[in-house]
Amino acid sequence: MKKLNMLLCAGLLVLNTACSSKPDPSSPTPETKQNSIVVAVGGQITTLDPGFNTETVNNYILAHTVSSLMTKDENGNVIPELAESYTVSDDGLTYTLKIKDGLTWSDGKPLTSQDFKYAILRNLTYGAENSLTIYNLITYLKGAEEIASNTDLDATTLEIDGVETPDDATLVLTLKQPCAFFLNLLCGNVWSPLRADFADPHDSTWALKPGYPSIGAYQLAECNENEKAVIVKNDSYYNADAITLDQITFLVMPDSDAQSFAYKNGEIDIALNVPVDVGVNYPNQNEVWNIPSPTSYFIALNSGSTAPECLKDSRVRKALAISIDKEALASTLGPEEYYQALAGYVPVGLNGIDGDFRKEADAQGTMQAYDPEQAKTLLKEAGYDETNPLKIKYKYSSSFIHADVAQILEAMWKTIGIDCELEVVESGVFYNQIDNGDFELSRYGYTASDDPSQFLTLWTIGQQVVPAVEDPAYDQMIQEAAIVDHTEYMNALHAAEEYLIEEQAYIIPLFSYNTPILKSEKIQNATKKGTTPYYGYVTLQ
Repeated sequence: MKKLNMLLCAGLLVLNTACSSKPDPSSPTPETKQNSIVVAVGGQITTLDPGFNTETVNNYILAHTVSSLMTKDENGNVIPELAESYTVSDDGLTYTLKIKDGLTWSDGKPLTSQDFKYAILRNLTYGAENSLTIYNLITYLKGAEEIASNTDLDATTLEIDGVETPDDATLVLTLKQPCAFFLNLLCGNVWSPLRADFADPHDSTWALKPGYPSIGAYQLAECNENEKAVIVKNDSYYNADAITLDQITFLVMPDSDAQSFAYKNGEIDIALNVPVDVGVNYPNQNEVWNIPSPTSYFIALNSGSTAPECLKDSRVRKALAISIDKEALASTLGPEEYYQALAGYVPVGLNGIDGDFRKEADAQGTMQAYDPEQAKTLLKEAGYDETNPLKIKYKYSSSFIHADVAQILEAMWKTIGIDCELEVVESGVFYNQIDNGDFELSRYGYTASDDPSQFLTLWTIGQQVVPAVEDPAYDQMIQEAAIVDHTEYMNALHAAEEYLIEEQAYIIPLFSYNTPILKSEKIQNATKKGTTPYYGYVTLQ
């Protein structure tokens, strides 16, 4: 679920330093405001550094406190945010962006093109820990790959070919290869401006401590990673007159049943993670907000350097994949309006050649089709049978529906003689372990709304901290997919997905899902930034 997305969805190094439970003297003071709401989120707050985050829970907050060059409206259309306008060169390699006039940070300092430059260079040279978030920078920005993760470089004085600031209001970005969806990428937090006087070059803990300047609609006023984050309106925001809500409190509630109970008791105004059956059966469907999103829930299989020998055998990986009845799994979890079995990895909702990418691929056949008898044959060929059963360990985190999925998988694998041990860890440390290759099989979720390649590049060697998928042939396929011709580009992505899922079974797609949200009827004008809920324009009845 991003992990921005991702993710539920993508991996993230968890910060071990707790948020400050006491506001900094220079920060806005949170108060009980009449014009405020309380929102429950389904996991710990792990970072609010825009150059570091890949988790959905954090992004619920960052959508309000961070602004980028571009943003998305509720229909997913890319529109300027901090940028006033832009031009693109004929060869598609140079983007010249003009910054809106008169923009200031919350402390009154003017926003300049240098702030964008520092953020880009700071994120690139932060270190290996944020390799996932800078993937697009490395892939497309000229000169970025050469300096990536080099902590010896000074981001305040560094120069690269891909970033120029001819004046305070102009930012010029030069790409090393064309990218048809580059404007979509500029909506990402990794491109958001930062300043060296508060954003440490190699540390992210500042982002959990109230008091640092904001360029977004809201500013952090209070934070405790295990309890809550409170944000208050930034009166210096360029569109502050349109921001109607004064304060938003994000409460950490990993238990979805607890969220449902708190909502019914009036303790919270919005519950972002409640059981599907609550959404389906809720007596007042006007309070149920169902936001579709391109989300893939899948199993990550570790076949890299830290993997057990059994998972380095493609026959074992394929056996694990085709012994899962995905249709039965999805229907067990809930109705189709919330859970849809996936025949491939990239979910529905992303453009392909001339239609939906997933539907185009599905028309050619189902990947990892359910076949338990063939799974037994593959296991036997790999040396596993009743006398020598395959033993594996499946890791999942303690929130959302992950325990239910784990138990269903355990039962399905048992029917073909696989002995699966389940291991549950706290959500706050889950992605840290996955990033570092501390798993055999693991639940994983990822959400992205720009392009199918965002799902596929996730498993290239360079985008993983400790690679679980370490296949130079796959990396080469992704690299060669950077083709100007749209049809050839999409065909190359289809081929890469086929290799990743069907030929090698490096991951096992399970289902796509929507999570019901309970939203009080008193809340009017809640909207979205792309697929992320946004409350800045809310009015209360």
